Amino acid sequence: MKLNPNLIPRFNLDYNFNDFIYGIKSIFQNDNFDFKPLELIFGKKTFLFTNYGRSSLYVILRALNLPKGSKIGVPLYSCTVVFDAIVNAGFVPCFIEINDNYTVDPEDLEEKIDDLEAVVVIHTFGRPADMDKIREIAGDKPVIEDCAHSLLSEYKSKKTGTIGDASFFSLAKYISAGKGGMIIVNNNTFADFQREMDALERPSVLNELKHSLTVYARSFFYHKPWFGLFALPIGLYIEDKVDIMNKRGFEVSKIGRSDLRAMLKKLESFKKNVELQRRNSFFLIEELKNTSLSLPYESKDTYCNYYLFPIRFESKEERDSASNLLRDKGIDTSKLYSETPSKAKQFYGYKGDCPNTENLADTILVIPNYYTLSQNGLAKIAQIVKMVA
Repeated sequence: MKLNPNLIPRFNLDYNFNDFIYGIKSIFQNDNFDFKPLELIFGKKTFLFTNYGRSSLYVILRALNLPKGSKIGVPLYSCTVVFDAIVNAGFVPCFIEINDNYTVDPEDLEEKIDDLEAVVVIHTFGRPADMDKIREIAGDKPVIEDCAHSLLSEYKSKKTGTIGDASFFSLAKYISAGKGGMIIVNNNTFADFQREMDALERPSVLNELKHSLTVYARSFFYHKPWFGLFALPIGLYIEDKVDIMNKRGFEVSKIGRSDLRAMLKKLESFKKNVELQRRNSFFLIEELKNTSLSLPYESKDTYCNYYLFPIRFESKEERDSASNLLRDKGIDTSKLYSETPSKAKQFYGYKGDCPNTENLADTILVIPNYYTLSQNGLAKIAQIVKMVA
């Protein structure tokens, strides 16, 4: 690729030097954490913390005490690490279609529910799924919310993460707290969470120090001018040489002090960043409304955090051509989860019964909309997207 110091990164990593210093100091503090920022948002809940969002799903599934080999419903349109967590917990992913909201299609779920022992619902791009219909279909089977994208999103005035029997968040997403996963327990009657958490170890001080430095370095190089000069070219080279999506193992542990304290500190004032990102998203919707693109929308009775901004083209060829042209014009994009259907067939037993998802994966492009974008940057994105739409 052509080196470009002005290339706008596809995603936002907002872990700055002050976060790094705060995280380092946190490593040497005690375990007396103030969960008031969480309780103000989610209410009085049981909060548990692991090293990754995928680890949190693993813990939830293990705590359910389901028979080994049980089928777990999960949207095909997902990061494959979600499937890894299901497999590593001893279960089998059963793939569910998504609808035009990019979340679980209740009709497809209803056709498959008899074979399932639990359902994972993903609020993709921060867009709340139809939880009423999903819970009605699931009946007494556990419903787990994957809120990796949906921090502060709402469904019928309820925060995502408080509606299912249990939920999990990825603290590396949106809030950029380093890494870490958070579990919210809404139904204590069917699972032994404490048993699973007691089996996990905490990262060593040395590993936390290395981790904090790595997170800060990654965030530093994910900004202009370093992203277009250094980070993206090296990332593309690594992707070309190593099949990253073929790495299916992960280590499960408790969260590090640095990540947990960083999340709690940043959460106190994060609502304003979500509002900025919503404003940016509404600007893009207005600017692109007269194009041929399918744009995101806010469903009735929902509040979307617009963590990511997907646009859809009429064909894979149009999407791929637009992605290349946008990068040439200084805007990096993401074909998010475009390889998931093929990887699911290769490694996870997917039988090809989610054609809508396969089409969506071939035609979706995620463009930058994040709260740290300047108004000039946002206007440039809208202008150039209109050129390719």
